[in-house]
Amino acid sequence: MLSTCLRYVLNSLPVVSYVILLSFSYSFILYICGRVSLTFAGIYLVGAYATVSLGMALMGNNMSFAGFIGILLLACFLGAAMLVASYLCFERFLKTDVHRMVATSSLLVASRGLVKVIWGTTPVTYSAPFLSMGVSEIAGNIVPNYYLFMLAVALLLMLTLSYFLNRTCWGMRFRASSLDGERTMAQACGVNQNVVTLMTFAIAGVLAGLAGGLYAPIAGAAYGSEGNALLLAALSVIIGGVGSIGGAVLAAFIVGIARAVAAIKMPVLELAVPFIIASITLMLRPFGIWGKEFRY
Repeated sequence: MLSTCLRYVLNSLPVVSYVILLSFSYSFILYICGRVSLTFAGIYLVGAYATVSLGMALMGNNMSFAGFIGILLLACFLGAAMLVASYLCFERFLKTDVHRMVATSSLLVASRGLVKVIWGTTPVTYSAPFLSMGVSEIAGNIVPNYYLFMLAVALLLMLTLSYFLNRTCWGMRFRASSLDGERTMAQACGVNQNVVTLMTFAIAGVLAGLAGGLYAPIAGAAYGSEGNALLLAALSVIIGGVGSIGGAVLAAFIVGIARAVAAIKMPVLELAVPFIIASITLMLRPFGIWGKEFRY
């Protein structure tokens, strides 16, 4: 029984890792800036295609771990640049949540169009990083080392962000500007809201681009996959709570393990399981398992 449960957990690690990054990318903008932005899903798709294209062009089958890390960093920078550019050129002019949801949905469609023009609609794969890292045995279960690498990167980033938000002066500025703070008072005390907002969008872009880059060696880059990423991220934020790093990690594990179990035991419910969990969470804890009601 214990071995079976462990197998479910290990099989869910890729989904858990990229959902952690995607859900906090969405949640971070909402928590700090009070803005609903769906553009991160398009950034995820571009990050996946960019990682596959750069990997095939620069390394091919001659896998280099340092080279792959460099490609992931490029995907992060590309994601940050795209999301900051979308804010400066478009999103900062949107005044209500309804306008933001509709308008950023159009940006998501535009990202899909960009991918279609550059890469087409045929899925592309680059599995060299996944294959070259080999496998390990954990309590009798064989697990690819790439799964563990993905989880380590996701958790390390969450720990870094937690330290940044709770232990640094700039983190205090972010929290003062958040839904849980006093944005007007923070501005009166000299916190530059424009800088905080730009940095927030840049961090969210890094997380979204990295999620696409990390998941690409397993699932490849597929036109239309951003829809599934958007749904999983939004449902994870509902389950875990807005602005909560612990909630993002917990919700990702809940969703990932539940889908892994459903895929084996009840395949017909695999896609419905996250919606069922989110519905139950809304009934029992409307602000998420690790979330809370904000002042504004």
